[in-house]
Amino acid sequence: MHKLPPREMAVSTWLTLGPLGTGALALQTLGAAAPRALAHSVLAPLGAVAQPLGVAGALVLWGLGLWWLVTAAVLTVVQWRRGLPFNLGWWGFTFPVGVFVAATYALGTDTGVTAFTRLATLLTSAVAGIWLVVIVRSLHGLWHGHLVQAPCLAQAAPAGRLQA
Repeated sequence: MHKLPPREMAVSTWLTLGPLGTGALALQTLGAAAPRALAHSVLAPLGAVAQPLGVAGALVLWGLGLWWLVTAAVLTVVQWRRGLPFNLGWWGFTFPVGVFVAATYALGTDTGVTAFTRLATLLTSAVAGIWLVVIVRSLHGLWHGHLVQAPCLAQAAPAGRLQA
């Protein structure tokens, strides 16, 4: 029913992973801080259930994030086969995956499930590799002057020519 985004915009499919990872990490962090934050208030009894609720909410967001990670990876492979061009959007590989990794590590710590920690370690290695590729390609593109071009303006009129 729907088409994939254009090749130049393919990396944008990874951006949704950022809020999912941030939300999962925030729920865990708030849940862990709640007992101390609410200790001397009327809401002190909520502090005891805040951490398990934070972890439960984080698991829901993390699960959706894992689904999105797999979906984005498959869509990226499809676009890679079609000739995925390098542009500034490739930074969208780094930050969303990075925060998802942080949430995964936190789930490993909070739940004691080593599968989270192992997956986070694997994803950390992938993010480090992606960072390296993106930094090198960005510096190359800046040096040669072809990095700072907006794909959406590729069909626009050349500078200095106005269309009537």
